[in-house]
Amino acid sequence: MSRLVRSRERLRRALAWLAPLIVLGSACNGPFQLVQPRDGQQLTWMPLDVEFKLEANAQADSLEVRLNGHDVTSRFVVGMPSNGWRTVRTTRLWDGIVLPGANTLVLRVRTASGSFVTRSVTFDTTGDPYADALVSYQVGQFGGFPSPSLLPGIVLGPPRGAGLYENGFDVFSLGFGGQIVLRFDDNVIVDGPGVDFTVFENAFMAENPATLTFERPFADPGIVGVSQDGVTWHEFPCQLVTNPATGVYYPGCAGVFPVLADAGDPSAPHASVPTGLPIAVLIGLPSVPPPPVPGAGGDSFDLADVGLTWARYVRVRDPNHPTGDPFGPTNAGFDLDAVAAVHAAPATDANGNGVPDAVE
Repeated sequence: MSRLVRSRERLRRALAWLAPLIVLGSACNGPFQLVQPRDGQQLTWMPLDVEFKLEANAQADSLEVRLNGHDVTSRFVVGMPSNGWRTVRTTRLWDGIVLPGANTLVLRVRTASGSFVTRSVTFDTTGDPYADALVSYQVGQFGGFPSPSLLPGIVLGPPRGAGLYENGFDVFSLGFGGQIVLRFDDNVIVDGPGVDFTVFENAFMAENPATLTFERPFADPGIVGVSQDGVTWHEFPCQLVTNPATGVYYPGCAGVFPVLADAGDPSAPHASVPTGLPIAVLIGLPSVPPPPVPGAGGDSFDLADVGLTWARYVRVRDPNHPTGDPFGPTNAGFDLDAVAAVHAAPATDANGNGVPDAVE
């Protein structure tokens, strides 16, 4: 065998050995099938749901997942084999490692043959999950606290809640019969699994001083509506009733659950992570120490309940229903802190038909 032939053979063998280590692009999935995010996808800058399929014969215990250089493998749950694949997923991945702009997700696993395969996926994030603009507002009786001069900033962006025990002051009071309309510009709310957005007020829990347990929420109920064009509105049913014996406190209304998200506290839950607990769960629990409550608090809503797949506008109406709590019948009605999407998508509309590309 000539020297040239031997050199070519060594090169061929070297390339064959290196082939399994090549970073696979979207055209060649290898042992991976990406579900979310996809290569080149544009997403909202917020906690990220990640899901992919892993070939069942790959060595799952060797799986490594990195996001922007951070090892996030432990955040993922690997499912049982089904039809030759395992589903691997995590929800609400954030922790300061989802970047605004360009992001890189890298998957690495040892195949059944014993060689490692790596898949690299790039995606972009834009905007945030919060309302971007104040469209209109109307102040009702006793409303206007702390001052209309603080609009629009005081109701835009993330909430600044005060937790289970306190009513936050980063709010604007609508007053009895008042209303307010906010718009999402960079991103829109989209219908996903479960609830899709959360409205934050400044409700808090009342404490029984004799038993040191929670006895009821101090609530200012509000009626929430959504719209795609700001003209046609779809309101969620809001029942202005309470029944402490059965734990019923204004079902379907905003302004009931305390706000746990706080933009000023890095350790607080992200506002786009819903709590998912009915307020009745807290009633009767010891208030000291405070019970662990997951998520951002506030009151969450599902677009599917009003027949929409996406929405750009959110409206809150005070129903002119004084509750008597916490400071008597002139407690200024609904107080808006913020609105945050749980499921969001960029509002880009390439064909100009008024429907975001992400939901077409």
